[in-house]
Amino acid sequence: MKESVNQDTGFGDKASQMGGRMVNRDGTFNIKRLGISLRDRVSSYHSMLTMPRWRFLLVIFVAYFLINCFFTLLYWLAGPSGLEGVNSGHGFTRLKDLFFFSTQTFTTVGYGRVNPVGEITNWIAAIESLIGFLSFAIAAGLLYGRFSRPRSFVRFSEKMVFANYRGGKALMFRLVGYKDDHILTNAEIKVSTRLFEVDGTYKFFNLDLERSHVDSLVLNWTVVHPIDANSPFYGLSEDEILALQPEVSALLIGFDEVYSSTVMARNSYALSDILFGYRFAPMYFSGKANTNLDLGLLDSTEAE
Repeated sequence: MKESVNQDTGFGDKASQMGGRMVNRDGTFNIKRLGISLRDRVSSYHSMLTMPRWRFLLVIFVAYFLINCFFTLLYWLAGPSGLEGVNSGHGFTRLKDLFFFSTQTFTTVGYGRVNPVGEITNWIAAIESLIGFLSFAIAAGLLYGRFSRPRSFVRFSEKMVFANYRGGKALMFRLVGYKDDHILTNAEIKVSTRLFEVDGTYKFFNLDLERSHVDSLVLNWTVVHPIDANSPFYGLSEDEILALQPEVSALLIGFDEVYSSTVMARNSYALSDILFGYRFAPMYFSGKANTNLDLGLLDSTEAE
């Protein structure tokens, strides 16, 4: 008897129009939420913590530039008599002096060549310095949050193989920790699959694994789902499996001693990621004084 369907999926059961995989290769969810306002849907703090590093630095730089442009405009509107020490030139030369005075006030550097003398410009400078203090406090908090946020330094294989296994067949993928000092202990993995039905619905199954737990993830780990009587793929040909358009999702949870915290990693394999008739090539071999693990062979496969 095949494994019972997981009815409590949290994803619903209608597949009127699917837009690809639900879990991206980087572990993020490929779900677009509709029917709710952007303010309620998006968390700016969480977005700043999780966005790519280049985008985070770009946001910080653009915000810094725009804030100073805004205060430069205020100093310009306050008139030339509000600041002392500004170059006597006009147009771009004066605008440049006002911009750099704004950056010095915003960062509280204050080199001293230019200083406010009018009441309006003093108030503008006072407000800008306050905003500068608050902005750098927020930026420092975001930087700390990004650097201290626990991460699982784990890579999954790009492909999943449908290979021979103990006289039968099995779905296999593998993963590996790639940091020398971040070793996951008590690592546990859960794997499920989403299958399309002919009536336009899709169903979820929890997949039984040969091994779902390892004490320490020091080498690569090949995760194996045997195609037996408990598998939703049992008795199906390659074409029948392809017709189901499976997406296999994996969730890895383990304890990282460096962070002293539990970390997790997600990945998924869509139809185009499954290789039939291949198996994974070995990744590690014995050296003279230690065991060598070649991370470059994570995706290495060979025909059966």
